[in-house]
Formats: sequence, structure tokens, C-alpha cells
Amino acid sequence: MKSKQFLLRRVAGHQRGVTLIEALVALLVMSFGMVALVGLLANLRRGGDVARQRGDAMRIAQAELANLRSFALLRRPAGNTTTQDYDNSIVTQDPQNVPGTSLNAIYTLTRIVTPLVNGSAEPRARTMSVLVTWQDRANQQGSIKLESIVSRTDPAFSGATGITPPTSGIRTPSGRNPAIPADAKDLENEHGQRSTFRPGGGGQTVWVFNNLTGVITSTCTIDATVSLRYASDLVNCSSTTAYLVSGSIRFSSTNPANPTAPEAPALPLVSATVTLIPSQFSDPNNRTRLAPNAGYTGTPQCFSDAPSSPVATRSFVNYNCIVYPNTQTTPNWWGVVSLTGLSVGTDSAQFRVCRYSADYNGNGYTFLANTANGYDYLADGKPSKFLIDNEEHPDLYRGVARPLARQNFLVVRGDVACPTAPAPAPASGIFIDYSTVQLQP
Repeated sequence: MKSKQFLLRRVAGHQRGVTLIEALVALLVMSFGMVALVGLLANLRRGGDVARQRGDAMRIAQAELANLRSFALLRRPAGNTTTQDYDNSIVTQDPQNVPGTSLNAIYTLTRIVTPLVNGSAEPRARTMSVLVTWQDRANQQGSIKLESIVSRTDPAFSGATGITPPTSGIRTPSGRNPAIPADAKDLENEHGQRSTFRPGGGGQTVWVFNNLTGVITSTCTIDATVSLRYASDLVNCSSTTAYLVSGSIRFSSTNPANPTAPEAPALPLVSATVTLIPSQFSDPNNRTRLAPNAGYTGTPQCFSDAPSSPVATRSFVNYNCIVYPNTQTTPNWWGVVSLTGLSVGTDSAQFRVCRYSADYNGNGYTFLANTANGYDYLADGKPSKFLIDNEEHPDLYRGVARPLARQNFLVVRGDVACPTAPAPAPASGIFIDYSTVQLQP
């Protein structure tokens, strides 16, 4: 009996020793865990600091770029040193500390400004580089660099950026291609896909336009009493692909002529005509795509709403011409648009025909053409010798592959020169260049 009690006491003492060892091991494991947790907390704190510092640096860099873009003038007047302008304010700046009470680091801002085109004396745009640096708690340097380009555009035009452009190209308020005549009628059951137009103000001839492209897709002969409201009204039609050329003809009898507000009444029976010439495209790398002198698919036809006799209250004539392009892979036409129904000459009893033509798009091309080496095109089909766009009413249209509107004329006395006009100057209230160039004789 005594031996059994002794054995039980010995086992209990052994168990108490094992429990102590287990407690010590648990304490050691927990100590390692606490050390690791302290390191994790330190890393989290440093990561939070870095994140905040990068956020502050990004905000500083973005604010600097926004400040550079907020210039009020292109060049401030002499004596004005406070107004921010493009020429004097958007310049390179030496490193400087950024002030701020809520920042948890010292930030240094460096700005570098260079012309977009290297070596340009009067840059049209400048490249801005903004660098923000700082030292974090671990004494390591952080940095953020932002770059942008700002053009030398007058802030007066900044309101145009607030107008959302259409997603499918420029359209007129009626939702059609701008070259389609304003009095063309949409086919009501086609949801604005096609429209019809009677050239010359009436008659049986009807042209059907694709409202998206402005291309004439059908020509019809339909009685003038038909209203052309539905697709079922289109009878006696032939499918085609043709381009419209349209514009207005105005008249001035003063000396010098008045191109801005022509005052003379419209002459009767005046119209336009299109004289085609063979295509002058040349592409030595791909003659299949630009086959030279491919034939035209039809003869141009022009209509006008000129009165049959003089009308004192009528001051202009509208004309519309249909031109059938050639059979090149990209259909196009070349030719001259001139006026008919006039006695053209240089006497006071005759008339001189002037075309409104100027550098409307501001690309630097004028009405003069360099034909020293003939008609020469680059491999991509873009002109290399012609210094005027077809939309700007040249003397000779070249490679036209779209409808053309606003190809306007001014008719003056034969003994009066075609007038010029001041270049656009919005500050002076001049928004359009009314200059003209002689076409006939």
C-alpha cells in the first residue's frame, strides 16, 4: 500500500515539471511572435508614411502643371510683372522647397521647360518636366516626375474645349453631312439614313444622298409634284457613286469691288460647269491602287437657281453640280469649275469671275501651285507639290474624293480687279478672309 502511494506522488511531481517546460516554450514562441509583430507594425508605419508622401508629391507635381497651364496671356504687356503669361511664366525653375504645414516631409520641386521642337526660336509648344523629391524616415530619397506639353494657344480660345464634339464627325443641325444642301429632305421612314434633293430649285431631276458621307448614291427622274417623303416615292432611279460640288455666286459692280458685302443684283441664267481632266496621280510603288488616267464614269451636270430675267431684290445664285469620279481604286476626279452664262472679258461691259479662295484652315498653303516638276504625289497619296486644299477652292481641283460645299464665286466688272481682303483678326472683329483670286478670263 505504501509503495503505491509513493508511486503516485512521483508521477504527480513529474507532471508538474512537464507543465513548467511547456509554459516556458509557449512564452518563447510568443516572444518571437511579438518581435515579428513589432517589425510588421514598423513596416506598416513606414509604408503608410511613404504612401502619404508619394500622394503629397503627386499632388504637388499635378498642381505645378496645372499652374503652368493657367496662363492668361501669350505675352504680358511691358511693365506687367504679375500676370502669368506663356512666354515669361512657363520657363525652367531651379530646385526650391515646397512650403506647407500639413506635410510630413520636406519636398523639393524642380521644373525644366524646353521647346517641343529643338532649336525653334518661337516655339509653338513647350515640354514641361516637373520633378518632386523628398527624404523619408529611413533617410531614403523618393521622387515623382510628371511630364506634359502645353501649346502656345491664346487662352481666348479655351472655351472651345468645353464643347463636346460629335462622335461620328461634324454634322449640321439636321444631323447630315455638312455638304448636303440645307433644303434636302430626309426620307421619313429611313430614320435619317438618306435624303433627297431637287437641284436648281425644282424640275424632275432628283439626287439621293447618303446622310453620313454626303455621297450621291442614286439619280432619279421623278415628277415635280411628288413630295419625296418616303422611299417608295423613289422611282426611275439609277444607283451611282457621285460627288456634289456646290456654292453661291455673288455680284459686285463697284470699283473696287466689294467682296465682303456684294451689292449688285444677280445676273440671269448664270450657272456653273465642270471640265474634267485625266487623273495626274503617280505612285511608282503601287500603280494598281492609283492607276493613271482611269476613265470617268459619267459626264458632270450642273444646275442653278438663277432667275430667267433680272430681279432687283435677288443678290445671289446657288449652283449644284454632280461629278462622277473615275474608276481608280479610290474614285476621284480632277478638273476646273467655272461659270457660264456670262460675257467674260476685260471691258467695263463684260465680267470677270473671281473665286473666293484663301488659307481657311491655316496650314500655310496658298492658292499658288508649284508645278515645276509636274503633278507629283507621295507614296501615301498626299500632295507634295500642291499648295492648296480642295476645300479652299483652287483653280484646279486635284484628286477630289469627297463632296465639296461653299465653293463660292464673285462676279465683278471686266475692268475691275478681283479684290483682296484683310486676313482674319478676331481681336479686330474679322473672322473670315474674303479674299478672291481671278479665274476667268
